[in-house]
Amino acid sequence: MFNLIVILMSLLISIHSFACVNGKGILPENDLYLGVDYKPINGGVTEVQFNSVLDRVENIYGGIIRSYGGQLKMNRLWSDGTVNASANRQGSTYVVNMYGGLARHQAITEDAFALVACHEVGHHIGGVPRYTQRGGEWASVEGQSDYFATSKCLRKLFASDNNVQIVSSMNVDPLVESKCNSQFSDANDQAICKRISLAGLSSASLFADMSNQKKPAFNTPDNSKVSSTYESHPQYQCRLDTYFEGAICEVQDTVEIGQNDPNVGTCNRKAQQTEGVRPLCWFKPGSGGGTTNPPIGDVATTPTVNGQTVITVRNPSQQIPIAIDVRMHSGVYGFAIEFSKPNQIFANPNSSEPDRMNGLKVEVYQGTNGTYRLVPMRTLPGFGAYQVRVIALDRNKKPVSKNSDSLEIFLEQ
Repeated sequence: MFNLIVILMSLLISIHSFACVNGKGILPENDLYLGVDYKPINGGVTEVQFNSVLDRVENIYGGIIRSYGGQLKMNRLWSDGTVNASANRQGSTYVVNMYGGLARHQAITEDAFALVACHEVGHHIGGVPRYTQRGGEWASVEGQSDYFATSKCLRKLFASDNNVQIVSSMNVDPLVESKCNSQFSDANDQAICKRISLAGLSSASLFADMSNQKKPAFNTPDNSKVSSTYESHPQYQCRLDTYFEGAICEVQDTVEIGQNDPNVGTCNRKAQQTEGVRPLCWFKPGSGGGTTNPPIGDVATTPTVNGQTVITVRNPSQQIPIAIDVRMHSGVYGFAIEFSKPNQIFANPNSSEPDRMNGLKVEVYQGTNGTYRLVPMRTLPGFGAYQVRVIALDRNKKPVSKNSDSLEIFLEQ
């Protein structure tokens, strides 16, 4: 069906198993560095606020983590300009690394910084689904850590505050106002929901800003659906959706999320709930940490670039790392990657055939998991908007999945 010449892998592609990443960061690796001399024009967190937030997290979660058999170690790296945060394990020591560079970023508020700290705690005790990468199985996946941060951790942190007064000075989105008021009857619970939602918007906006992407919004949810749970960083609208769903989930923060059952302590579809559930743009109910085998013919996982499904590129000689993972399909041996013609969309989405109308080219490869390194000037005919999708193939180059949803690449001058 995809009867094409297989291009030598060494020329255009590097397919490999993902190496274990010991530290789980809230952001993909980046080169931004904001040292102690950096002064944001607006926003950012002071050193006093930095330590105050981390004091609260330690005071609340030190004892909780001991109940899980661990010891919380909060590394306060104020002088380090790294714009990220991370978590790792050292035996029974549950390490959280909080960097001053992230705290100083102008998109970060004090509440958003607290959300980041909660996300890193969530890697340790946020429950399933967890990473399936060898050596990283202790860590809840990124989306799950996001959900834990807003459905459990921030509620505990904000519980004793005068939230009604705090929220009265905030610009609350009308959709947030409506949802929080309908989900909760107590005024303080309503205010906590709104406060958490705005912290999520600040955090997701930071992620989008660092990648020059469109700012996410509460009224533009990501309606995409993954075929298996996505373990790495979801794109930024999807992350905001997760934060918001966590904020409006009615399950009390005193009910911890299940360490073996993803339906314990959460709002979930198994209980026929529709509000507060984990978004399908990263979460596949019943798929664990992403290791299940979907039936033959299921839609392949969308290719991404640093967890994003929409990117803008202005340098045609820039290498674009496209992450591909078709391991979950039964009988898979390789994959085909297909590019659309410029400024065209695929005419047969989620089919099992290449697009003979708007398709530009198809390349077929062995391997099931890794990185396709696209150099636009070598592969694409010029500037414009392109769609990129993949399909899983067996040894005879016949599909064992349907075409994935599309990664969108805007190649601009």
